[in-house]
Amino acid sequence: MFPIGVGALCVILVTMTSSIPADAVLKWYLDGHWTVSNAARNVSVPAKVPGSMYTALQDFNNRTENPLYRDNDVQLAWIGHANWTYTTVFECPALDASTSESVLLVAEGVDTVSTVVINGKDVGKTFDMFVRYSWDITDVIQPGDNTIEVRFESATGYAAKQAASYPYTVPRTCHPWVQHGECYRNFIRKEPCSFSWDWGPSFPTQGIWKPMYLVFFGQAMMDMATVEVLQGPGEKGWVLKTKAYFNVTGGGSINGQLKISLVNTDVQEVHDVTLSTEKTWAEFNISVPESAGVKRWWPNGYGDQALYDVIFEFTASDAGLTSLIKRIGFRTIELVQDPVSSEPSQGLTFYFKVNGLPIFMKGSNWIPADNFQERITKDRLRSLLQAAADAHINGMRVWGGGIYESDDFYDLTDELGILIWQDFMFASDLYPADEAFIGNVTQEVTYQVRRLMHRPSICLWSGNNENEGAIKDKMGWSNYTIYYNDYIKLYITTIMAIVTREHPSSVFVSSSPSNGVQTAQQGYVDKDPQSNNYGDVHFYSYDIDEWKPGKFPIPRFASEYGTQAWCNFETLLDVFEPSDMSYNSSQAVHRQHHPQGNQEMLKEISMHLKLPPGRTPDPQRFKHLIYLTQINQAMSIKTESEHYRRHQSSVLPDGRGLTMGALYWQLNDIWQAPTWASIDFSGRWKMLHNYALQFFSPLLVSPYQDGNDLDIFVVVDQIPTVEVRDPDTQQLRFEPTTKVKVGDDDVLDLASKVEKATTGVMTVEMYSWKSFTPLHTWTVDYKLNTTAESVFRQDVDSMMTEAGCTSSTDCFIHTFLNDRNQGVDNHFFLAELKDSNLEKAEIAITNLTRESEKELTITLSTTKIAPFVWLDAGWFIGKFSRNGFLMLTPTTTVTFTGTEALDLSELQKQLSVMSLMDVYD
Repeated sequence: MFPIGVGALCVILVTMTSSIPADAVLKWYLDGHWTVSNAARNVSVPAKVPGSMYTALQDFNNRTENPLYRDNDVQLAWIGHANWTYTTVFECPALDASTSESVLLVAEGVDTVSTVVINGKDVGKTFDMFVRYSWDITDVIQPGDNTIEVRFESATGYAAKQAASYPYTVPRTCHPWVQHGECYRNFIRKEPCSFSWDWGPSFPTQGIWKPMYLVFFGQAMMDMATVEVLQGPGEKGWVLKTKAYFNVTGGGSINGQLKISLVNTDVQEVHDVTLSTEKTWAEFNISVPESAGVKRWWPNGYGDQALYDVIFEFTASDAGLTSLIKRIGFRTIELVQDPVSSEPSQGLTFYFKVNGLPIFMKGSNWIPADNFQERITKDRLRSLLQAAADAHINGMRVWGGGIYESDDFYDLTDELGILIWQDFMFASDLYPADEAFIGNVTQEVTYQVRRLMHRPSICLWSGNNENEGAIKDKMGWSNYTIYYNDYIKLYITTIMAIVTREHPSSVFVSSSPSNGVQTAQQGYVDKDPQSNNYGDVHFYSYDIDEWKPGKFPIPRFASEYGTQAWCNFETLLDVFEPSDMSYNSSQAVHRQHHPQGNQEMLKEISMHLKLPPGRTPDPQRFKHLIYLTQINQAMSIKTESEHYRRHQSSVLPDGRGLTMGALYWQLNDIWQAPTWASIDFSGRWKMLHNYALQFFSPLLVSPYQDGNDLDIFVVVDQIPTVEVRDPDTQQLRFEPTTKVKVGDDDVLDLASKVEKATTGVMTVEMYSWKSFTPLHTWTVDYKLNTTAESVFRQDVDSMMTEAGCTSSTDCFIHTFLNDRNQGVDNHFFLAELKDSNLEKAEIAITNLTRESEKELTITLSTTKIAPFVWLDAGWFIGKFSRNGFLMLTPTTTVTFTGTEALDLSELQKQLSVMSLMDVYD
């Protein structure tokens, strides 16, 4: 048993009963007729591969309901507790007896603990969902019919047995009861969140979750290749550090040739290779001179995502031809952790440079897009990731409690320019560190690093999610030394060592959050892994006012922060009955996996907005409460995200500041529920994602109140910047520049944006809620010297006096840059809206104009200024050009783009609009 690598093997098709040519390499997928069965319950149904037992039971013979329907995560728990067997029969062609032909059974992903049996003989076992397994079955298969069984052991049962037999308790054993989940997830190398999380259900799947196939080959076959892209000497050209891995059978040496080509260039090399069962790899450095003319890969918003195929072709006598393709991008990535100033107590920076340019990472966190991976299509991934790119997201963290994502996922992040902070799959628990567990992890990490290291979007490897904090919290426990030693053994001497060996040019941090190199200096467990002066932080607080920035941290990098909101009302209709459609129904309570989460949302809303009248279980009231939770989430994350962006180029006396990353929690959902996501499970955008279009905009105007002063910042990114240090204090700041040259690229396309982005006119208006005409207007010319600066600051009371506004409850601020219609604007409420003198706005949809098959323009009218104008397309799924906005004019237009062709007459019936005061009718 050994893991093998990723790659597209050359496939030669033969008929099922023909013999296989001696020089052929054949990949034969076993995706035909399978059954999944449980003898104890006398259940046997057809199954798909890839797939799991849950979807098989749902898809065939209606043996179970939709697992996501109501509380089926609990009602169907027996499925995860049972042992299931996958079985198929396939007809094998005759092997050529005159050759030393070999046959491998390859499983790209088996979930999780199983015994693989062919024709009644055990051929292998699996213990890790994240490993590709391969077994030599040459002596087991036979001409004609062959039977494969994959006999699974319940993941929950296996984990419990492992925990019970372990010599000491490894926390956390179980998790809050509101998650309705399973225990001991840390004792099995499986998707941790399949045992439940505070935003998702428990579906501990069993199944063949990735393709399974046979490979027929001669004496040698290339089965994996890696590429590490390095800057050439003197920053001239590039070097491809390549390595090919082979399956080799028999005795003696095998001589062959390996050709490596960079497509669409003249770069091509052919090397002689000698292989044996002891020497199963070959590595070569391929020079890519400047004359090859390759373009650089840039993050979203900074330039194009130039991608190139590297083709590996291996040939040898009696071995056939195998070829692999790796798609790469040419870029450099650094994580800069340098002193902030000459004062050591101010700490270290923590920011990424791509192709030499400092990047403020704007983004989110990614969780698995479905409980059942077999249901995820590339189109579904594209919809989610394109929505992220549309919101100016240039970075995303693949969170460590899910899975190493599919090739489709990373193909899309490469194409869209979304940098990936890649966690290893360890989250929120301590883990065992016995020989068997470390052996599985060694296979897993080696395989996944080799699989993903060529990706230009991969910018960092992180050992785990929140486990440094977990081990720090055990300081003082009697078992602390044991836990600490296990932590070091797992993440440092195993995982970090593998990353350093396999991908030496990459960036590695031992945990998230951590203090980066400061954590390493403290023995990899710092007393304060959440320091604002080092590394990254995760921040959540449900007791503070999140519409005001005063209680937020000012860190180097915020890699998690968030607040909850319900998914859209229409999304719940897929899984709720009419009687469930109220805020406190048993099913609504069941869906809330965060302790006291529904109550916390109401408390947060009540700080700013009135709750809708009535207490009866009324679907309309539920719909209004959903709307209010989404307002609160959008305003909270908007406030926090803008706060981090404002602090990117300044340092406070205690060292806080130079914040260069904001990744809110979370982008996507795994089911229909109240969660932290900005896009719900159906693909509908919550108000938060509409707000991300603005708060992550390359040019941001950001007002907030500091004491009694209104302070308005202009923040700019996606332009060339340089690090500049004060000559006296050596304090760092980031300044726009037009004099950047990166290798061969003049970056003129970026430099041309600088003057437009850093100079302009800010307009500040004070409005009364009663009039579309501003009470007063202030204008100020600005020219930015850094990437984030205060441009306007004035005492609020004096502004109100100047404008003739007698009470903060009557007025609010609107501000924009340059042209009012440019779309770079923002607003600031001078008083809580629950106390403000808002009047009911009568909003109407007055016209629909078809622009294309999937796009139309909606014209709206209103009788009053209306906050949080919300358009709802009903059963239609798509995106609005803006939503949840403040309507300041009697008429406006919004574009709706559907995921499919729009039936205009049906959409007219479904389309609706509301604003805040409609909640209180």
